[in-house]
Amino acid sequence: MAARHSRHIALTEPLIAYVEGQVAKGDYTSISEVVRSALRLLIAHDEAKAARVAASTGSANVRA
Repeated sequence: MAARHSRHIALTEPLIAYVEGQVAKGDYTSISEVVRSALRLLIAHDEAKAARVAASTGSANVRA
């Protein structure tokens, strides 16, 4: 998928080494692909957390 917008981000040296290593191993074709994958995982994590909170709030309301 081609990027629609370009953004510049600052990464620490360990993060740069990690993403460059992922590309060098062939796991990803570009640093942008690594970042997009990481963001997708973060979104999924946040959505799962929100679902857990909603479920626990909903079950607490049923007990009240």
